[in-house]
Amino acid sequence: MAIALFVWHFLSPLPFVWRLHQVIRSLLSPFGKIIDRIPRTPPGEERTLLDLGCGHGIFLALARRMRPGLSLVGIDLDAEKIRQARQAFAKAKISGHQLAVMSIADFPEGTADYIAILDVMYLVPLVLWAGILKTCYDSLKPGGLLLLKEMNTGKPAKLAVLKLEETLAVNILGITKGEETRFTFPPPEEIRKQLQTIGFEVEEIPLDRGYHVPHMLWIGHKPSGPHGPPVS
Repeated sequence: MAIALFVWHFLSPLPFVWRLHQVIRSLLSPFGKIIDRIPRTPPGEERTLLDLGCGHGIFLALARRMRPGLSLVGIDLDAEKIRQARQAFAKAKISGHQLAVMSIADFPEGTADYIAILDVMYLVPLVLWAGILKTCYDSLKPGGLLLLKEMNTGKPAKLAVLKLEETLAVNILGITKGEETRFTFPPPEEIRKQLQTIGFEVEEIPLDRGYHVPHMLWIGHKPSGPHGPPVS
């Protein structure tokens, strides 16, 4: 509930419907558990967190609250959401952030310590996943982390509830941008394989306990040594 109240106040510049939608989303998403996986920044240092598909910026704002010392970067293809996110950050007087309408393909290589992709890839055809994930790998510093939150298809009952909700959000209400009815929910082993093929060491963490949909987090660890991704 504390997270929902924070989101409600943070998004005060937004229209009521958008604000309410994001508050409900914060109640139904394990943002706190994901941020817990981001290491604390040592005093006097700064680490960069990039949120790919940041929307209104609530994950970044929560990350700053729970992990001081993070430099925040949010990118999204939706110009209106970026505009509203900038308003919210300005009203909340949160400094040390950049919000831009851009693609991950335009992000500089080797500059991010952490990259979060939360409930974004399901709107992307599977054939495009490898290219996006490889670009994320290249954008991370050695030793960096990719936090990829999608759904566990091994829990069909919870997945069915999610598909109904997303059909409503994408096709009827237009809250989320994506291809109509074309959702991509690969099995966990496919996601793990894609990450490992690129060069990540992979952790899989179920986050659905206490939630009605099958949240799952994949953490991709980029090796800190000089060795790059495997050659196919």
